[in-house]
Amino acid sequence: MTNPLVSFIIPYYNAGETIQETIDSIFNQTYPNFDVWIVNDGSTDPFSIEKLKDYERNEKIHILHQENAGPSLARNAAIKQSTADCIVPLDADDVINPDSIARSIEVLRDAEVGVAFGDIRYFGMENHVKIQSHFSIDRQLIMNQLAVTALIRKAVYDKVGYYDEFLSKLGLEDWEFWIRVGQSPWKFNKIEGIFFLARSSKNSRTFEVANQNLEQIKQYVHQKHAVFMAECYEKMYYQKKQLLETPDYRIGNWLMKPYRSVKKLFQ
Repeated sequence: MTNPLVSFIIPYYNAGETIQETIDSIFNQTYPNFDVWIVNDGSTDPFSIEKLKDYERNEKIHILHQENAGPSLARNAAIKQSTADCIVPLDADDVINPDSIARSIEVLRDAEVGVAFGDIRYFGMENHVKIQSHFSIDRQLIMNQLAVTALIRKAVYDKVGYYDEFLSKLGLEDWEFWIRVGQSPWKFNKIEGIFFLARSSKNSRTFEVANQNLEQIKQYVHQKHAVFMAECYEKMYYQKKQLLETPDYRIGNWLMKPYRSVKKLFQ
């Protein structure tokens, strides 16, 4: 993969106040071969609608319009039209680090790697760094491990499908998407350092929407992946059972008996 085209996919809903900072961060990338897709998801704020006119003459920026349907449908619409080799979903109030794409492209030179990601720095209402763990499908079934923003081969979407449109307005569509990627042969690779900066706000979609719909989202996702979840938990059960039967475990359990007996005396 030599200098592949990278498409930044930005769902846009009344984000006129923050979009310029997002766009500036993209154009400050050390990696030059990219384009930008802004999907106006039925914005109602006159300033936000007018703001999009600033980008109409930029050959690297494509603007799509749709009725308000949520970020899943917005992302899907742009990804399907993009001719890029790689996709970077990015929210309209977040900021991508200048060297994130260049470093991620190096990781994707391994043909088995489909996703490159890094850590997150929050700014705004909160200011801290979130360390994203190396991907584990077992953990992903329980909770979302990765933010939506990562460098993803277009071929990954061709293999596992796009973002679940049922979750478009409920939230956490990235959680369900990563579960599907985790079931595929594609590998995840974490690059060191901050990948992007996420704006923390009480008006954020996670705070206002996803947390309010969490039980409904969990029920939907668990039902959708029920067979795979059952297979994973069955495997975990037998792995634990085999562990309990190993000589090392039995010896360790026997050696701990005196300690447990003393502990009980002081309880």
